[in-house]
Amino acid sequence: MLTTLQTDEQLLRRFEAGDESAFDMLYKRHRKRLWGMARKMGWHYQQAEDILVEAMAAVAVRARQGAITGSFIGYALTAVHHRGLHVLERSNERRARQTVPLALTLVSGGMSPEEAIDRDRDRSDVTKALDALPGDEGTAVYLVDCQGLTYKEAALALSCSEATVKRRLRSGRTTLAQTLAHLRPAPQAETQ
Repeated sequence: MLTTLQTDEQLLRRFEAGDESAFDMLYKRHRKRLWGMARKMGWHYQQAEDILVEAMAAVAVRARQGAITGSFIGYALTAVHHRGLHVLERSNERRARQTVPLALTLVSGGMSPEEAIDRDRDRSDVTKALDALPGDEGTAVYLVDCQGLTYKEAALALSCSEATVKRRLRSGRTTLAQTLAHLRPAPQAETQ
């Protein structure tokens, strides 16, 4: 006897009525796409698992309330994406709050105090220039150039296309190059 395959909508209504197995069937039906999104959003495997579990818990709560009126997979992927952004923001905030102690060394070959002061001044100039960029450009430059995200990952994090990320990067990098021109090393004179 053939059983009829239930639609996502039917499974959502069953779950809303109290059938726990209906949500399991929904998850199993879409787990590959959901896991793929979580892996793209997380820095490592454990973080991706956390993103997926937390997002699916939130989806289950909303599904139980009958609040999912559109496509289940669309709603679930959006929840994973938003949870991933939240995790990225939280980890970036933690990194930003971390202080790096300045360690000066007097060992031969180490950085002199004057060099350390110059390096800190340069870092301060770069930080101010990044902060002065318009929000979208600054975020794109930070995610790609500072955090090492690919264009695709940055596009997911910013909820825009890769072309938009590239345009923001080009504009932000151009502005930074002009603002930080004083940090370029002086050209070396040719010796003969």
